[in-house]
Amino acid sequence: MEQEQVIVFPRRGGGRFSPMRIQAVGDALQRRQDLIRKLQWSIVAVYLFLLVAPVFLPEADSRAGVFDSLARFAEALFWGAWWPGVILSMLIFGQFWCGLMCPDGTLTEFASRHGRGLKVPAWMRKPALPLVFFCFVTLYEHLIDAFRSAPATLLVIGGTSCLSLITGLIYGRGKRVWCRFVCPGASIFSLLARCAVLHFKVDRARWDAAPRPAPSAVDCPPLLDVRRLRSNEKCNMCSRCSGHRQAVALSWRAPGEEIATLEPDEVRNWEAAGILYVLIGLLYGAVHWPGSPWHQQALAALQQWSGEAPVWQAEVSRWLFRHEGMRSDLAGALAALLGIAGTALALGTLAGAGLLMAASGRQKLAGALAYALIPLAGIGLALGAMEHSLSILARGGMNAWAVLPWLRLAGVLAGLAWSVATARRLLRHWRDPAGCRKFALPAFAAVAGLLAAAYQFAPVPA
Repeated sequence: MEQEQVIVFPRRGGGRFSPMRIQAVGDALQRRQDLIRKLQWSIVAVYLFLLVAPVFLPEADSRAGVFDSLARFAEALFWGAWWPGVILSMLIFGQFWCGLMCPDGTLTEFASRHGRGLKVPAWMRKPALPLVFFCFVTLYEHLIDAFRSAPATLLVIGGTSCLSLITGLIYGRGKRVWCRFVCPGASIFSLLARCAVLHFKVDRARWDAAPRPAPSAVDCPPLLDVRRLRSNEKCNMCSRCSGHRQAVALSWRAPGEEIATLEPDEVRNWEAAGILYVLIGLLYGAVHWPGSPWHQQALAALQQWSGEAPVWQAEVSRWLFRHEGMRSDLAGALAALLGIAGTALALGTLAGAGLLMAASGRQKLAGALAYALIPLAGIGLALGAMEHSLSILARGGMNAWAVLPWLRLAGVLAGLAWSVATARRLLRHWRDPAGCRKFALPAFAAVAGLLAAAYQFAPVPA
């Protein structure tokens, strides 16, 4: 009988959150994968029920409370609780949701154990593919206003679940190819998780010095080389590697430490552009453009230009959009698309220009400083998701908007302080001359401050 391996990293300190206790959590998750699988399939069952059942129920009254209809409850759960909760969990704790609870991950891994197991093609391995997919899904769900329509939610969220299932049936051989290479949410989650205070730390010396015979390889769902694991970027935090070779342990680290210790060769230009134009620009536009006065002006102008919608489009809209204020015609779609895309381009370009100025024209350093904006951008995204939660409560008759200014202020100040502190550590790590640091940090703080003001004074969601 194989003996259980116990990791013996040096430990300091005690108390409830000591390194020993944190490590014990990872080891417990590794041992109780049977309970985790039961939890995963329970979540899949609830997820599928709340996704499909509201489509076949009568339309809910727009003035109904959150718990007065299954459709309204499903909307509150998907968009009001789940989405902001996942964002914050990624930013603080890492991708535990992906590895332990995500229904798409459960479905794709199950399908891959019974599928064809083909080799993953080269086009699917393109690192920017999930980010491109995320842009498409984000634009599409805002074009059809998926948040307040059960059929539209089924189309968007259920569509990605179907794609994850198909990917598992074709590729993978028991692994989560979808989560590693394709999942649109993973493109944003991998950025947010770099700020997390928890990670699986690998002691390479202990790994290489492990006694023989070596244990069997780790069953890593996202196909990571655990021995060389240094980043939270793709780690699903499933805990299956915890304690392996007495060299892997769930550990604390300082908030934003992974970003603050970036090396020049770890900065990717396409990823820095994704932070500026997608995590900041696109998601800001998607959340706040529909509530802006410019959206209404653009909508009025485009409605004059497009004329009346054809009959077939009205029939499709009647099924997809069963709520007030629907964007069901060409004018509404164009106003949303042009506004969101224009906001993304403008905000991303201005932030990029400011960072390039802060870096005195050095592209690599400007790219690294873009990573330091992730804490502020992540909290801004979470605030946008929470504002949708407030809109759900407001439609149910509660006076929820009164807390919005204070909620924004607390979140924005926390994100601003976190980003500036991360940039300060990053500039010290890069060992730039003191004069450069004295200019770069205030310039970065100015860029981050302008973004913080944009989040604080953004239009209220429609």
